[in-house]
Amino acid sequence: MKALTTPPTISPPLRPAFVEWLGLQTFDDPALRKLAQAAQDWWDAMKRNETPRWLTMLGVSGTGKTHCAKRLWQLGQRRFDWHQIAYIQQIIRWPDLINDLRQGNGYGLRDNLRSWPLLCLDELGGERDLNGFSAENLCTVLAGRENKWTIITSNKEFAELHKLDARISSRLVRGQNICVEVKTQDYWTRPEVNAQKPK
Repeated sequence: MKALTTPPTISPPLRPAFVEWLGLQTFDDPALRKLAQAAQDWWDAMKRNETPRWLTMLGVSGTGKTHCAKRLWQLGQRRFDWHQIAYIQQIIRWPDLINDLRQGNGYGLRDNLRSWPLLCLDELGGERDLNGFSAENLCTVLAGRENKWTIITSNKEFAELHKLDARISSRLVRGQNICVEVKTQDYWTRPEVNAQKPK
């Protein structure tokens, strides 16, 4: 099972000014340029007030997914009215929310997430889920996110999320949603980065 990596429309070329705004070092790496392109396509759609869509960034740790998510979240959240939202808007670290839910807390927040005009779920699948508790709660949240701006990051690959629950993987690629797998080297292990460290 492979993830879709581009939206159904033709993307404009990646703009250097956008990459600079995003603050992502691409090192001329095709995988990182693909990540930046996906972020640009999603952001451009939001700025043009197009039909809301999701941006899902998958792949190993240290490839810039959370960095991009935070940057898009910081500016994207300012475009919406949050007065009707019962909770403080924030990036939701999924393993932390699942931990709260296992302790009997957080159900109000979980249910409220479905109505947020913009949601950022970080580290999807970063928790242990031996009995399907996390997957079921995730399906509950995602089921209410259709046609709402959503950013998702996960260290898992698309095939792993599909094995977790096919309902999850299906929602990631529906309609104009953008799902990109970032298969490249961890930022901190790159020779270019380590060469700049003091000896």
